[in-house]
Amino acid sequence: MNKDMLKKIEYYYFPIYIFLIIITGDWDSIYRKTISFIFSFFIILLSLPKWRIKNKNNIILILIFIYLTICLSTSLMAYNPVLSLYFFFRILIFFLIILSLYLWLDTPLKLRLLCNSIVFSGFLLGFSILFSLLSGSYTTELEGNIRVGGLFSNVNTAGYICYTSIVFSYFQYLKKRSKKYILIMLFLFGSLILTGSRASMLALGITIVFYNLRFRINKKIIIAISILLIGSVVGSLFYKDKLTNALRLNRGLSARDVLYNTAIEIYKDHPNFGIGLGNLKVIGSEYINKVEVSNWRKEQLLDIGIQSSHNAFLETAVEIGIYGSIIFTLIILIIGYKYFLSIKRNKLSFRKNYYYLFWGFWTGIFIRSFFESNGVINRGWITVDIYFWILFVIFLKINQLEISNRESA
Repeated sequence: MNKDMLKKIEYYYFPIYIFLIIITGDWDSIYRKTISFIFSFFIILLSLPKWRIKNKNNIILILIFIYLTICLSTSLMAYNPVLSLYFFFRILIFFLIILSLYLWLDTPLKLRLLCNSIVFSGFLLGFSILFSLLSGSYTTELEGNIRVGGLFSNVNTAGYICYTSIVFSYFQYLKKRSKKYILIMLFLFGSLILTGSRASMLALGITIVFYNLRFRINKKIIIAISILLIGSVVGSLFYKDKLTNALRLNRGLSARDVLYNTAIEIYKDHPNFGIGLGNLKVIGSEYINKVEVSNWRKEQLLDIGIQSSHNAFLETAVEIGIYGSIIFTLIILIIGYKYFLSIKRNKLSFRKNYYYLFWGFWTGIFIRSFFESNGVINRGWITVDIYFWILFVIFLKINQLEISNRESA
């Protein structure tokens, strides 16, 4: 194999990998398993010669090591050790992939290819959502709302990918100022609405708000915000029923309250070491039977299985105990603090745009974690969790990648 071919493989294997794990994220088939595991091992093996730990005092690295240690030790004492060790293995592979990404991402071209692969996969997901809508492949809820997942059977996962693809599209727009990214963002936003994922829509709204804190408050901004608020209030009064149905406000958190209470009860019985990774589905069913809710609601929850508590912090405490939950929370908070410090320390306006975007994205995911379990590191769900870490790797490498004022102009 000649050097040119090796160079092409070096540049393209990670973007192709990211693209494939996104568009096959819901496929429970041999193709998905092959991509997830064999391709993952391939990437890790390619990065092995580059493995170096230059800074032994890196707090995030230390916390990740502690987190993995807790996951392993609690798995050995789990309700089902074999199942927990399987999930531990997934999380370990996940972090090795992130390490490989950190070692691989060393040129602006690689950054562009990586981000474009995310944007393009999000665009294909949006197209599949539109196609599913036109072909009648969607679900209709009690209120008459149509929810479409496209490539994904889980509409909430589809919504999350649309949300994160919007953020990466805007990141590309900041670098190139190309109008095509604006059009892609509008298309992805429409796709996000069609998924009906309230948690992802909330995350996007929070990201937009925190990103735009970069502007100083002046009279124009105050007037614009006032008009927007007044318009929203007036609009909500005229279209109250439609908004209530669209956002499914009439049924509150859609059974999440039951899942939260169930998680709390399990945690009370297993506070120190939890029940083990991946054991929530088995043990959760036992606790649901004890909950005082209507029979139809209980049957519905038991039918789908308690695979998630829909709260990343609660679920972590349930599965690996209070100590693992503390480390999990510290990892997230310290990353957010690093983003915030970068805003304060950097005086270059064009660079601050990126840091505000990182911080806004982190804030959106942090708030979303109170309503969804995935999105960070909970079980190593590569399709969903990897976005959070890709942006963190970009943040760590931003100076090396030489994202300059010329690129953002």
